[in-house]
Amino acid sequence: MATRKWQLQNENNADDAVVAELCRELKILPATARLLWNRGYTTTASAGGFIRKEDGVFHDPFLLKDMDKAVERVILAQNNKERVMIYGDYDVDGVTSVSVLYLYLRSIGIECDYHIPSRTGEGYGISRCAVDNISMGDYTLMISVDTGITACEEIEYAKEKGIDTIVTDHHECHSRIPDAAAVVNPKRHDCPYPFKELAGVGVVFKFITALEMRLYPESDAFRKICNDYADLIATGTIADVMPLCDENRLIVSMGLKKLEFDTRVGMKALLEKAGVIQDNKSVRITSSTIGYTLAPRINAAGRLSEASIAVDLMLSRDEKKARELAEILCDINIQRKDEENAIAKEAAEMISGDYDFEKDPVIVLAKENWHHGVIGIVASRLTDKYGLPTILVSFDEDGMGKGSGRSVKGLNLVEALCACGDCLEKFGGHELAAGLSVEKKNFEEFKRKINEYAREHFGTDHTEKVCNVDLVLGTADITEKQADELYLLEPYGTGNPSPVFVLCDVTVADITGIGFNKHCRITLEKDSKHFSAVLFGHSPESLEFSKGDRVDAVFSLEINEYRKHKNVQLNIKHILADRRYRNVIEREEKLYSEICDGAHYKHEDEIFPSRAEFASLYTYIKRKTNSKTAQFSRRELVCGCTLKGENVGVKLQFMLDVFAEMKLLDVEKQYGDCDVFYNITVRFVRGKVNLDKSLVLKNLRSKQEKI
Repeated sequence: MATRKWQLQNENNADDAVVAELCRELKILPATARLLWNRGYTTTASAGGFIRKEDGVFHDPFLLKDMDKAVERVILAQNNKERVMIYGDYDVDGVTSVSVLYLYLRSIGIECDYHIPSRTGEGYGISRCAVDNISMGDYTLMISVDTGITACEEIEYAKEKGIDTIVTDHHECHSRIPDAAAVVNPKRHDCPYPFKELAGVGVVFKFITALEMRLYPESDAFRKICNDYADLIATGTIADVMPLCDENRLIVSMGLKKLEFDTRVGMKALLEKAGVIQDNKSVRITSSTIGYTLAPRINAAGRLSEASIAVDLMLSRDEKKARELAEILCDINIQRKDEENAIAKEAAEMISGDYDFEKDPVIVLAKENWHHGVIGIVASRLTDKYGLPTILVSFDEDGMGKGSGRSVKGLNLVEALCACGDCLEKFGGHELAAGLSVEKKNFEEFKRKINEYAREHFGTDHTEKVCNVDLVLGTADITEKQADELYLLEPYGTGNPSPVFVLCDVTVADITGIGFNKHCRITLEKDSKHFSAVLFGHSPESLEFSKGDRVDAVFSLEINEYRKHKNVQLNIKHILADRRYRNVIEREEKLYSEICDGAHYKHEDEIFPSRAEFASLYTYIKRKTNSKTAQFSRRELVCGCTLKGENVGVKLQFMLDVFAEMKLLDVEKQYGDCDVFYNITVRFVRGKVNLDKSLVLKNLRSKQEKI
């Protein structure tokens, strides 16, 4: 393992002639042209089509398996004046799916209601209890949205109660498909639909478009449905992290415009309460606005309270009521953050110490009474931090656990859960996110089996920390015009990620705490130019670098507007050791390992430490620790006790090994983004310690070649 590196997503250099042509014909800057080239748009036609959102088309909804059956059954319900129950899920995709279908069915005269199960009470999916309640309400048709594909027994039970079911879903299918009036899911193995990555609300979009085409053949169905519902469809698609390509890119582009210029009362109220819209001024809405501002607030309702609050907001036409509901969602979201941070802290404590990542490449943690609505977010945070699949399980007092998992590319979570199916009560989801239920008595066996599966299919070597970068920018590229031009490539998201850049060998000129010291404003300097950067979620005291350090800054670029003043801002992803320093560390790590494995070294390598250096290092550490554990960087220890030589890091490591062997220090080594770090505790020792008795030192001396 080593300090974090950055690497270019596309190592192939863009063709300069093509870049020049793209710049000339499309009137764009070189960095924008190189971004397009890197993402496969290597001609003026393809790049121009991508910018103008002409790179996709809406596919015929009747290509979806069973769509004709679903449409016919709804038209029958319309003709017979049947009551319809929409059965949804409690996340943003489920909430928007319910809202879109409810609004459309009501618009064509169908009497309908909706049911979204309580996360903590009923749990995910269709339940027999819910079917019982629906059957008492004189409903004869149930339409599931964003759920239902695994509910075979429950749908059979509904049929016994006289309720037909139409399943619309987008989750991974098991081998058995429900015996329903229609099962519309692009992930069906027998479905010929050309685009498989629709969100749940995307499937609803295709469903109501098909209904519109059948009911009103003379109308432009796609245009009408997009005009009416694109804002909700885009919100669910982005929140469910679906790839923004093909028709998802089209509908999200339309939805962002609708949110910006013509959104519904409820969404506008939420944008205002969240601080996106201020003083009724128009503002540019991006996929990030949805992903980081709207989606967490909509999700919060289903996580900690009732998802119906969010649906009511989507359906509201009363401005006063909408503002009240939006405020409730914002308040619940604050509670969600507190709950999330508490669970994240507990989970981190469970992982720290002796957790064996090679033995258990899937992090599986469990505790009683963790909030079911929040464990998925914490699992996502842990996956981001460690780069490993993570599953968190919360057990109730009866020993039943509900879990939420997140994965990384290379391990399909649903397939992994399938391999452990005999340990689970139920499970379902996507390749990278899934939910499950497990009894406490089966938990350890489940943990063993999923890690056994992961070691076989995923491997164990996932410790190298790499951040992918689109382009290396020069100081001349970092301009307001360039930041503004990046909006041409929106919407960003999965499949079309927001561009990430690196500015190399830049000096940290200043560091200031902002937001009650929870975040940092950093001034970077290079080529006599200064750049304002923001690093969120880190206090100045927590940083691995200091004022004056030379670093590589990995960032996204945006325009910050404050009090009518615009300036270009670097949103920092990582501050990394500059490549020269990182190369020094890597070379030293390699040499240290080789010597430990038996290699010899030369006297001029200056690796063997002197008595004076031992004394200087120990004195420095003892003075700084003050009988407590303290963290030191390699850079600090080398400079603090003035170690000399070409391989000071190797010398330092062996000196610390000697101190640890002789029980003078406890040393734990860690790798950060900018340096190697040592957590050191000075141990109490009676009398003098003779370092010449150290086996580490004797072994090191024996490997030095004689002069």
